[in-house]
Amino acid sequence: MPTVTYIGVFYEARRRDSCESWIRGKPVEVSQAWLEANRKALRKDFKIEGDEPATVDLQDDGIPDEAWNRKDILKWLKDNGVKTGATYLTKSAALALVESHLNPPVEVEEVLSPTEDTIETGDEE
Repeated sequence: MPTVTYIGVFYEARRRDSCESWIRGKPVEVSQAWLEANRKALRKDFKIEGDEPATVDLQDDGIPDEAWNRKDILKWLKDNGVKTGATYLTKSAALALVESHLNPPVEVEEVLSPTEDTIETGDEE
């Protein structure tokens, strides 16, 4: 959940969405939907933490791409049974896991064709 903290010069500031006031330095937890609806009202006097914009699917195919947020990519990986390990995954590393899951490397075995055991001597007629 995003957190909004008033950091202006006054001790408190009027909230436009509620009868309560913003208190300087006091973090207020808000929903992502609230943040999207009120983002323009949060001027330079506010610090926003934990903001993750909504995921947009560029191809509209349900497969993670650059527009997806990290949290949704990790959820997709988990839902599809991809092991992510115990280490922290960046967004680009998570996208690389998606790619390797969808397009696994193909192991190619080299198959030699049978050849005849003949020795050419040059005396062929």
